[in-house]
Amino acid sequence: MKIRSILAAGAAASVVLVLAGCTGAGAPQSGGSADGEITGEITFQTWSLKNDKFTPYFENVIDSFEKEHEGVKVKWIDQPADGYEDKILQQAESGELPDVVNLPPEYAAELAKAGQLVDLKKDSKVIGDYVDGGLAGYTYDGLEGTYGFPWYLGTNLNYWNMELLAKAGITAPPADFSATLDAADKLAAEGVQMMSDIPDVKSLQWMVTDMGDEYPFLKDGTFLFDTPEAEAIIERYAELYKAGGVSPEALQNAGAANANVNNFNKSTVAWTTAGPNYIDKDVAVNAPNLLPHVKVSGGFGDAPLFLQGISVGATSKNPATAMAFAEYVTDTANQIEFVKLAAGFFPGTKAANDDPEAFAETAQNPEQAEATKFAAAQMDSARTPGAPGFSEAMNTYAKQQIALAVRGDITAKEALTKGQDYANENATD
Repeated sequence: MKIRSILAAGAAASVVLVLAGCTGAGAPQSGGSADGEITGEITFQTWSLKNDKFTPYFENVIDSFEKEHEGVKVKWIDQPADGYEDKILQQAESGELPDVVNLPPEYAAELAKAGQLVDLKKDSKVIGDYVDGGLAGYTYDGLEGTYGFPWYLGTNLNYWNMELLAKAGITAPPADFSATLDAADKLAAEGVQMMSDIPDVKSLQWMVTDMGDEYPFLKDGTFLFDTPEAEAIIERYAELYKAGGVSPEALQNAGAANANVNNFNKSTVAWTTAGPNYIDKDVAVNAPNLLPHVKVSGGFGDAPLFLQGISVGATSKNPATAMAFAEYVTDTANQIEFVKLAAGFFPGTKAANDDPEAFAETAQNPEQAEATKFAAAQMDSARTPGAPGFSEAMNTYAKQQIALAVRGDITAKEALTKGQDYANENATD
C-alpha cells in the first residue's frame, strides 16, 4: 500500500495539537547505525514554529548542537500550520522525509507502519527519560517499538464550583469519577446540574479506567469500545438526565466544543474539565465572580494527554546525527526552555515535570498554582485518548448515538454498538 494512502487514512480527520495559536508496510529500517559517527548534515522540520517568539530559541539550540559536534550542520525548515498533512504525505511519498521531524501521534503511526521512522525504543539510549504517557502515545497496536520523543504536552484537570456543591452539603471535590456521579445525584435533588455535557467515546476511556476497569478501545486492528462498563456509565448518565443532574443542553450540544466550560463560567453547572491554565487565562478573565468558588483537582483515570513529538526518519543518511539531535532538542534542559515560551504546555521528560516552577508562568491566583502542580504530576500517567485512525467523524457519530441513549430513545448498548460498527466500517486497512 502506498505511503500516501495509509497516511491519509490515518490522519485526514484527526484533531492535532499545534502551537500556531500561541503567538504494504514492513518493519521500519534505519538508513544506518544510530551508534555511528555524529557528523554531516541533517534536516530538522517543525510545524508552524518559525516566528518572532520561537525562532531565536531554535537558532540557539541548533547553534549549540553544532558547536558541540564539529562538522555537523542542521538545516531547519518550518512548515505552515495549514497543509502540514499534505506536506508530510508529499515528503514521505518522494522519499524526502526530514531526518528529524515534528509529528503528532496520528501522523507518526502511519509513517511508522510504512517503515519511514526509526524505532526509538531500540535505537535511543535515553528513551527512559521521557514520560510514560508520552511514549505510549507513540507506541501502536500491532507494531513493535516507539516512534516519537514526547516534546510538548497538554492535559485536562477537574474544576469544581464549590458554591454549587455546597447546596448538596458537599464540602470537598469528589475524589474520583464514581464519587462525582454520586454527587451529581445529590445535586439533582437540590435542583442543581452537575454538568452540561455527556461522554464521548474518548472520555469514556478515563471514566472506565477510573472506575477500575480496562477499556481496550482498539485491539488487533479492530475498534472495541462497546463494553459493559461503558454501557453502565451511559445508563447512569441517562438516570441523571431524568433526575435533572445533566442539562438538556448537553443533548443539544452533543458535538459542540467547550459548551460545558462556557456553562461552568456562567455558574450553571458544578463541574467541568479544562486545561492546566484555565484559572488564570479563562476564569480570572471571563468569570471573575466565579474565581473565589473554584477548586481544582487532578484528572480522573487515564487522564487525556494531548501530544506533539519529535521523530527520526528511517532513511536518514546520517542516522547517528539525526538521533543525537532529536535527543538533544527534547532533553530536559531544552524542553524546559521551550515550554517557558509555550505557556500552558508541559515538557515531555520526567525530570522536567518534577519541578514545574522551573518552566510554568508565575501563577496570578493560588488555585492556578495548584492546577500547574496537578498537571505536572499526571504527565507520566496521562494517555492519548482514542487511537490512530479513530477520526473526529467517528467520535462525533458515536456521541450523537450516546445522546439518544441518554435521552432514552435507544439503549446504551445500541448506542455503543452503532458507534463501534460505524468506526470499524469506516476504518481503512
